[in-house]
Amino acid sequence: MRALIWIVLLASGLWFGWWYLASQGAQRATESWFADATARGLLAQNDGVTVTGFPNRVDLTVSAPKVADPETGFGWTAPFLQVFAMTWKPWHLIAALPNEQVLTLPDQEITLSSSRFMGSLELHPGPALGLYETVVEVETPKAVSTSGWVLSAAKIAASTREDPSLANAHRLGLRVEALVPDAGLMAALAGRDLPPVIELLRLDATADLTAPVDRAMGQTHPQVQALDLTEARMVWGSFVVTAKGALKAGPDGRAEGEIAIHIENWRNLPPLLAAMGLISADLAPTLERGLEVLAKSGPDPEVLDLPLKAAKGQMRLGPLPLGAAPVLRRDLAAPAG
Repeated sequence: MRALIWIVLLASGLWFGWWYLASQGAQRATESWFADATARGLLAQNDGVTVTGFPNRVDLTVSAPKVADPETGFGWTAPFLQVFAMTWKPWHLIAALPNEQVLTLPDQEITLSSSRFMGSLELHPGPALGLYETVVEVETPKAVSTSGWVLSAAKIAASTREDPSLANAHRLGLRVEALVPDAGLMAALAGRDLPPVIELLRLDATADLTAPVDRAMGQTHPQVQALDLTEARMVWGSFVVTAKGALKAGPDGRAEGEIAIHIENWRNLPPLLAAMGLISADLAPTLERGLEVLAKSGPDPEVLDLPLKAAKGQMRLGPLPLGAAPVLRRDLAAPAG
C-alpha cells in the first residue's frame, strides 16, 4: 500500500510539473509575442496574461488585447481573448472571442458582434508545427461600420484543411447562411425581385502554396501559386450565381486561367454591380443590353454563362474588359514604378 501511495504521489508530481511547464510556456510565448510586435513598430497592448485550467487544460486569457499597425491603419481590439488546449494535446488550440470586438480599417471602424465566436487551430505535432486544420464558427454575426453600412447573418462557418494529396495545399471552405445585406444596398435595388435575405453563400476551393504553413513561414512567406475553385455559389431568391474553374500564377505573378460563371435571373447583375459601386449607374443599362444579346444566344434567355478569363496580366468577363488581373505571387510581380 505504501508503494502504491508513492507511485500516485510521483505520478501526480510529474503531471503537475508538466502542466506547470506547459502553462508557463504558453504565458511566456504570449508575452513575448506582444513584446516582439511592439519592437517591430506595432501597437500591441494588453491588461494582463493569465493561465488556469489545472490539471487537464491550459486555459490562457489575454485581457483587453489591442493590436494595430500605425503604417497601414489596420487594428483590432477586444475585451479579452481566450485560448484553450488539453494538457496532453498542446498542438490543438481552441479560441473563444467576446461577443463584441472592433476592427479598425484605414477609413472606418467596424464593430463586430455575435452570440458565439469560436475557432480552432490544429497543428502537426513535431518541431515544424505545420498547419493541419483551422475552423471558425460564428453565430448571429453582425457588422456595423462607422461609414454607415450594416451587415448581419444567421451563421458563418469557415475552415481550412491540409490536402495530403498535394504538396503545400490546403482545402478552403466558407458557408454564410441568411446574410442580410445593408439597407442602402437594398434601397438601391428597389423594384428588383430580390428578397431581403441572401439564403446562402458557399465556397469550396483548394489553394496550392509556395511553401508550408509552419513555424518557418516568417522566413519562407507562403504565397498562393494556384487556386482550384471547385464551386462558389450564391443563392438570393431566383438570382443564383455559381462559379468553378482554376487560376495559377503566371510569369509576372498575376493570375492566369479561367473561371466559368453561371447566372440564373441574370438581369439583377448590372444593377447589383452599380449598387456596389463596381460600375457607374449610367453603365448599368448598357451592360444589361450587352448581356441580353449574349443570353439570347443560349437555350434560356434568363440564364447566362460567362467565362472569367485571366491572361497576359488582364481579366475579361466574357467580352467585357475588367482591367488588371489580381496578383497571386508577389515575389514574381514587377516592382512598383
